[in-house]
Amino acid sequence: MDFLNQLTWQNTSYLWGITLLLPLWLYGFIKYKGSRNEMLRSGLIFGVGSILIGYFYATKDYWNPPYIFNNVLHFEDFLYGFFFGGLASEIFEIILGKKSIKRAKKPHKKFVIIALIITIATFVICVNILKLNSIVAHILPPMIIGLICIVYRRDFIVPALLSGLFLVIITFAWQSLIMLFYPEVISNIWYVQNLSGVLISGIPLEELIFGFSLGFGASCFYELLMGYEYTKK
Repeated sequence: MDFLNQLTWQNTSYLWGITLLLPLWLYGFIKYKGSRNEMLRSGLIFGVGSILIGYFYATKDYWNPPYIFNNVLHFEDFLYGFFFGGLASEIFEIILGKKSIKRAKKPHKKFVIIALIITIATFVICVNILKLNSIVAHILPPMIIGLICIVYRRDFIVPALLSGLFLVIITFAWQSLIMLFYPEVISNIWYVQNLSGVLISGIPLEELIFGFSLGFGASCFYELLMGYEYTKK
C-alpha cells in the first residue's frame, strides 16, 4: 500500500505516457493480421534493446525518466521499445494499407548479425570513444541500416522515407499529448543542457530526428531479412 501511495502523476509519467501509444499499436495489430508477427518480433527486439541502451547509455546523458520500480527493473523501457519499435516496423503498412509478401529473391537473414555489429560499434565509437551524447548513437544505426537496405533494394526508398516521416508525425503528436497533461515533462526528465537546445513546440529536435531514423531503418529491415516486397492489400 505504501508503494501505491508513493505513485504520482509525475513519477509515473513514463508509464502512462507509453500507454498513449497503445491505441495506435492495437489498431495496427488487430486490423492488419499480416503485420502481427513482425510487430511482435520487432517489438521484442526493440524492447530488450531499449532496456540495455537505457541502462548503459541513455539515462547517463540524455534523459532520466521515472521508473516505478526505480533502477531495479526498467519495465517502462521495454514497453517503449515494444510499442514504438513495433509501430516503426509496420507503420508504412498500417497507414497506407500495404502488406509484405514473399518474393523470389534470396532472403538476407545474416543481416541480423550485421545490424547488431553496426549498433554496438556505433555506441562504442560515438559514446565511449568520441564522448558524444548517446542520442547520436541512437540515431545513426537505424539510418545506416536503412541505407544498406536501400542499396540492396531500391524499391525500399519510398517506404523508408515515408515511414520516417510518419514516425516524426507520430512522435510529435504523442509527445505533444504528454506535454498537455504534464507541461514540465521535458525540463524535468530530459538533460536539455546536453542537447542541441532546439525545441519544436517544446519537443527536443533530437526526438524527432530519432523518430525519422527509426522509421527509416526499421520499416525495411525485416522485409530485406525475409526477402519480402510491398504490395497493395
